[in-house]
Amino acid sequence: MRLKICIEAPIVPIVYRHRVLSLIKEALKKAGIEDKKAYFCFNLSLPTNKNPKIADITIDEEYSIRDLVFRLKNKEIGLYISSTDRNFINAVIEGIKKIKVFHFSSDKTMLVDGKKIFWRIKSVEIIEEEKIQTEEVLFKTNSPILLEKDKKPVLYNEPIFEKILNENIKQRFLNILNREPKKEIKFQPISMGKVVVKHTLKSFREKTGKPIMYLTGNAGRFKLIGDTEDLEIIYQTGIGLRTNQGFGMINVLT
Repeated sequence: MRLKICIEAPIVPIVYRHRVLSLIKEALKKAGIEDKKAYFCFNLSLPTNKNPKIADITIDEEYSIRDLVFRLKNKEIGLYISSTDRNFINAVIEGIKKIKVFHFSSDKTMLVDGKKIFWRIKSVEIIEEEKIQTEEVLFKTNSPILLEKDKKPVLYNEPIFEKILNENIKQRFLNILNREPKKEIKFQPISMGKVVVKHTLKSFREKTGKPIMYLTGNAGRFKLIGDTEDLEIIYQTGIGLRTNQGFGMINVLT
């Protein structure tokens, strides 16, 4: 299942994924679910004209950065969330409907130029997914795909990419379905590139003493070849690492 949440967000800092995850958790809490474990992915879609400006971003009481913020006055952003877990999606919908305003900032965290950010929830709806009916499907990334080996990023043009991808998919299937994929997944890059994303988490800051991490990922168009049911699961839950932190969401190209 896949849903879209329309949000009125005047300002979106370059590091936002951890706060989107907090919004999802808040929605689950509003729906009466304190600890819902589910495999899901999400992507925040910004307007074409993002109006980027440099600003001071206060991440928390200890760390601040000077970096890009997108000023989107009178524009809406789209938050897309996907999962095979129908109960999870329904809980997010129920909770989101109870949130009129999301406090992106607190008194001391995620301030932009010393000011708080508020996002207003405008609407939420289930959107139709593409039905996968063949064993070869053309996809595009909505958010970058992250894969690693020995704590180093693995890129689409490296010989080990497909092997690491299959190891990741196998583990996800075991966790979600208690089974392995029916077939090994074949990966064919069509028009891919390397991207670097700035991201932050409280646990990362406490462990490293750094305000943000730089994650190297893969973005673009690619083909996956495998069992149709397996491809459907990958489409719905995302691909790669950190899918529940805003990475690895993909869409079918027709």
